[in-house]
Amino acid sequence: MQKKFVVDTSVLLYDIESLFKFENNEVIIPSIVYEELNRFKEENSERGFSARRTLEILEELSKVRPLKEGVYLYEVSENSPIYEHTKGKDTLIRRDYNIYNQEIESLLIFDENDYKIIACAKNNKAILISRDRGMRGIGSDFVEVQEYKADMLKTKELYRGYRKVLVPEETITIMHKKVLKNDFGLYPNEFIIMTNECNPNHVSVGICKNDKILPCDFDRMNFNGLKLRPLNLEQKMLMYLLLDKDITCVTATGVSGKGKSLLTIDYALSMVNQQVYNKFLYTKSTISVDKREELGFYKGGVEDKLKPHLQPLYSSIEFLYKDKIYKGKERISTDEQVQELIDNDIINFFPLANIRGMSVFDKVIMLDEAQNTTSHMIKSLVTRINDNSKLIVVGDIEQIDDRNLNMFNNGLSHLIEAGKNEPFIGHITMDIDSRSRRGRLAEFGANKL
Repeated sequence: MQKKFVVDTSVLLYDIESLFKFENNEVIIPSIVYEELNRFKEENSERGFSARRTLEILEELSKVRPLKEGVYLYEVSENSPIYEHTKGKDTLIRRDYNIYNQEIESLLIFDENDYKIIACAKNNKAILISRDRGMRGIGSDFVEVQEYKADMLKTKELYRGYRKVLVPEETITIMHKKVLKNDFGLYPNEFIIMTNECNPNHVSVGICKNDKILPCDFDRMNFNGLKLRPLNLEQKMLMYLLLDKDITCVTATGVSGKGKSLLTIDYALSMVNQQVYNKFLYTKSTISVDKREELGFYKGGVEDKLKPHLQPLYSSIEFLYKDKIYKGKERISTDEQVQELIDNDIINFFPLANIRGMSVFDKVIMLDEAQNTTSHMIKSLVTRINDNSKLIVVGDIEQIDDRNLNMFNNGLSHLIEAGKNEPFIGHITMDIDSRSRRGRLAEFGANKL
């Protein structure tokens, strides 16, 4: 039986292909949603791009007939740029102007767009689909509501990049002879921490390569040019992936204080100095925790607007160059050190939303705070990078600032899960050591506050 769905603006903004994912059902777009998209389209941001792209899709549908009359996806012309998404699909898309409801108006004081979208669902006896938790909460008093889940990962446990096993001593011996087959079902570049079942102090670490498990000799890693050394096993695993020339994309997750950003930035700067790559490009999601942090509130150009969001980068550079900054004959500021790196064409940074139109060659690219990205944003970045570059994507999926994202639909999680089968992608979840590398106070704050 065909169902009716009313979609919230948040759905269309966070998944620009959402209209193609409702199968044999009717999708109703309230007119107020269209007005919101029309307003957001002027923004030079990821949201602005999504609004423009969604409006393009709606315009293509309206070429069949006015959307208020309803258009089936399969009716779209073969010459349309969205035909590949629509062919053979019998979803009905319709715009609706019936966005007022007397009961809702009498109970809710403010004149909010969300309430008009809820009213549209109620008037059409439709199911409200939204990624906004607050809207779902209040909407459930009037209509059936559902969270948009088409972009959710189909797994209950995210890939960790390593696994622990108890094995006979003989298995460890065979691994060190480099002839151990992958009978553990490991993914490419997945680490395996083997503990001797007869001696718990006998632990050895391997990694899956070409369906074999090879020993990881962390003591022989080439640290030339690096200012730091890994302090624990998880940091060694991260550095092992970074130094592997056959891996073109490394992802890392873990709570704050694990050293993800610091080790990555040290690696990136070192590789540029050694001319392995010609430049270090740094970017991060600019999802703000507070409205005052949004880019538009800062004076100046893009670099000036982006600078308040670059504290992880500045803090890492301050630590890496602390001797030069604080102990040199002429003390310099962190800003001056960063500017020196920019002037020497070693590092550059840009808003993630600006990646479209770029082609990235022979560079090391770091996406920080990637838990605040959508899968579309990740796709936009990954598709711009050639194989002579290295992409490093890090974040903490337990610390998401975007209210429309969670552990199972953010871009970082999508990249990790989609990449686990690829031999040129490696991942490590840095949760083996419960201690924070920042020290006792940071560890106390993370665990007890």
